Amino acid sequence: MMDLDLLLGIRSHISIGGHTPGRLRLKFGLGVVRNEKVIEYVKVNGFGPPKGQDMPGITKTRFNPITRSMTVEYDRKVIRPELLHKLFVCKDETEFESIAQQLAETVDFDIEAFCN
Repeated sequence: MMDLDLLLGIRSHISIGGHTPGRLRLKFGLGVVRNEKVIEYVKVNGFGPPKGQDMPGITKTRFNPITRSMTVEYDRKVIRPELLHKLFVCKDETEFESIAQQLAETVDFDIEAFCN
């Protein structure tokens, strides 16, 4: 599982490479790809939600290790594009937590199980 402290810690190493409603491309700095907890999570779960948990609204994810980028395709009728975008550009920790919770509620995703 991922923990909220880890997500908060690595978010400064993630930037938006491009975003059109329904498709978000994230760029990962070395602080993400070298993090042992992230590596372990990916070994177990791949580049999606934890095994056994669906994430409604996410239709496809692809990771390109050469460019250290990930493309997330999502249903913009389920996930509000502006909210998803704001998750990756907000600077405040409290705002990040609030947005993550809003997104989790929108898609009926158990963020507590994801973060524990």
